[in-house]
Amino acid sequence: MTTLQSVRADDQLGELASAPPGEIDVAPLLGTWWATDKATDSVVKLELADRAGSFVVHAFGACTPAPCDWGERPAVPYAATVGSRDAMAFSAVYDFGFMETLLAAYMKGGILVLDTFNAFKDGSGRASYFTREFFHR
Repeated sequence: MTTLQSVRADDQLGELASAPPGEIDVAPLLGTWWATDKATDSVVKLELADRAGSFVVHAFGACTPAPCDWGERPAVPYAATVGSRDAMAFSAVYDFGFMETLLAAYMKGGILVLDTFNAFKDGSGRASYFTREFFHR
C-alpha cells in the first residue's frame, strides 16, 4: 500500500525543499481588526494575539448595547504556500453549546476577509448558515 505524501502540486516543496523548518510567523495577522460594515449583524471585532507562542482569536459578535464577548479560542495559522513562514490566514472554532461556529479568515490587500460557518446543535430546526465580513485595523 502506498502512503500519500501529497494530493496536489501545492503540497510539495519542489525547489524549496531546503527551506528551513519552522513555525508560521503570525505577526502579519496580530492586532485588533474592526468590521468595515458598522451595521453588521455578525462579527464586529477580532483581536488576534500571540500568547506565549500560542496563536489565539478573541471574537466579538454584534449585540446591543455592547458587542457580545465570545471569549478567546486557539486558532490555527496558515501560510500562503508550504514554503512560506508568514501567516496570511487562520481558522478557529467556537462551540456555544447550542451552535458551533467555524471562523475561516484570510488577508487580501490589507483587508481581513472573515467567513463564518454556523451550525445549530439544539434541535431548533434553524438552518446552518454562512456569513462573510471584511475587517480593517
